[in-house]
Amino acid sequence: MLYLPALYYFQEQKDFPFQWAVLMMAMAVSRWRTHFYAKAIAPKSKQTGPLEKSGPLPDGVHEREVFIADLVGWLFENSIIDDLFCLFLDSEPTPKPGKVAKFDHHDDTCCWVLNLTETEFAHLQAVWRANGLPEDLFYPERAGLCIPYPGMGLKARLLRALGIQKCYTPKQWENEEKRWAS
Repeated sequence: MLYLPALYYFQEQKDFPFQWAVLMMAMAVSRWRTHFYAKAIAPKSKQTGPLEKSGPLPDGVHEREVFIADLVGWLFENSIIDDLFCLFLDSEPTPKPGKVAKFDHHDDTCCWVLNLTETEFAHLQAVWRANGLPEDLFYPERAGLCIPYPGMGLKARLLRALGIQKCYTPKQWENEEKRWAS
């Protein structure tokens, strides 16, 4: 099942521990995967080529967690913008065109997808709780809500006529409903 990021936390909460959340998720998901691909998309250095690494993950759980901690640290140390990186964790060398990896962070946080079983996702939620993170950091793809573009003005009517929608994560919709009620 595909799970998408609750952008409310990642984009609207200024004090959200983004790096910690990425580390905890990558460490947890790496337990179920054997390969990685990492790339600093906007590297701090003036290097001519991309900064990237890929290959198999270590076999032991402890060794894998240490490796992932170093890898995530390397991404953040080498990226100008914290959420602008590529990190895939999967059961085979990645990336594969048309295939969503278990941990699939293409470029920035709005394009992040977790491709987990319900059991794996429940385990990940327990990891979030144990590490002081909200358990609704990601949500099932089917739980998102898209509505016809709101508003009464000419722009809104034109966008609706063109079939343009406004999409919300569950947390954003909850906050939008509160805003409308007040």
